[in-house]
Amino acid sequence: MRNWFRMNDIQYLDNNLLGVQKYGIQMATTYYCQLDNSKGLNRVIFFEGLDFPLVICPTIHGEPLLTTQAFYYLDQLESVIKIRFEKRSNFPEHKTETELERKLEYIFDNYLFLYSKKYPNEKLSSKITEYKFWRDMGHTFLGYDMNNSHILALDAANDETIVDIKDDEHPDKSYWYDWCLISNYTNAIFEKYLTSLKSVIGKKVEVETKDHDELGTGKYILPLLSCRSRMLDYYQANMLEVIDSDHIDTSKQNILVSRGFKSDDNFELPLEVFRAKKKYDADLLSYYFAGVREHLPISKFRGFYNVLEYFFEDAPLALGERARNERQQISCVVRWISDSDSIREFINGLGQNFANRIEQNLISLNGVEIGAINIASSDLDKQISRWLYEIRCACIHSKKTRNGEVSMRFVPYSQDEDIVELSIALIQNFAILCIEKDGQVLT
Repeated sequence: MRNWFRMNDIQYLDNNLLGVQKYGIQMATTYYCQLDNSKGLNRVIFFEGLDFPLVICPTIHGEPLLTTQAFYYLDQLESVIKIRFEKRSNFPEHKTETELERKLEYIFDNYLFLYSKKYPNEKLSSKITEYKFWRDMGHTFLGYDMNNSHILALDAANDETIVDIKDDEHPDKSYWYDWCLISNYTNAIFEKYLTSLKSVIGKKVEVETKDHDELGTGKYILPLLSCRSRMLDYYQANMLEVIDSDHIDTSKQNILVSRGFKSDDNFELPLEVFRAKKKYDADLLSYYFAGVREHLPISKFRGFYNVLEYFFEDAPLALGERARNERQQISCVVRWISDSDSIREFINGLGQNFANRIEQNLISLNGVEIGAINIASSDLDKQISRWLYEIRCACIHSKKTRNGEVSMRFVPYSQDEDIVELSIALIQNFAILCIEKDGQVLT
């Protein structure tokens, strides 16, 4: 299992393979990479500026066959990364497939860092723990329906090694028009089902009521069905797979999803463009995205704090100071990347409610306090450093007591998480500033 899928030098692609329409011989290589927390992006996102461009777009995961749906709601679809290389010489240099994937993922993380800077509250990441793509099983039996179904794939029309195929309804191999053999049965069944459902979607009825609880009294023409979000039929959802970076016009706000000809099935999606100008340290990006993808505030804090901790020796040297302990080290990092005025501006941007809360003592479940911050003070940078250090200690340690005194500790899945949640915007912003200060401008 892995979070990658590769279409490599495949010939005679059709709509049973990740929704790509048959165009004839296709010699390019396309990589698909699964994303975490990608549901409901509802748009196409294009990145350029680094070693290669890439596109993020909605998809139907798992190549559905028996689990095919007639309709899909756009805000329920997950998205994938797609990279297309027209020829192998366009690939990053590599000796093994694993090395290539590692290099591709490094570029992914740099692009997604740009996205996270713009949308810090979103958790979009390429760091996957539940895989939906899998390594190739071969070419005769292919995985569908999240790899729960394995179909017999034989290209009777083009593979000269297939002497004959027949059953009771197909007397010889010329009758098998689809290399996914079961599709020769299921396509007609599904088309009838989809057509029947489409015929009733727009139906309306005349309704007359008297003293009805909701409608009151009157005559109405009401739809039998209404959908709260945008709906795509199966064939439209399959067309999402033809989106690639080569056909994106970055001067436009929308992208036409089409197979290249006029059709009632064609539709548009919003387009968002990001242009990268820097590459960043791979380790720092990994620490950062460990924080991005987490849901528990305590776990998020640890990931972002690791980015700051990376510079605990560099920052004091850059400031010409000597830091004797971690409290002083984090103070140096904060002052190395920012200052009181910039921090105050950032805090004010988070709203008055946020400012009011951090200007009060924060009390944990076991009764220990984290001291308030005076936002107006000239040494706000040092106060914030102290505040983050105390939260750090409470997130990391679980000691009941320390030197006989009740110790500050935050308990996961408790109201202590609300205190840590307050710190996430600040610690994430500091992590971003650290990564940017360490980043290299592209030449």
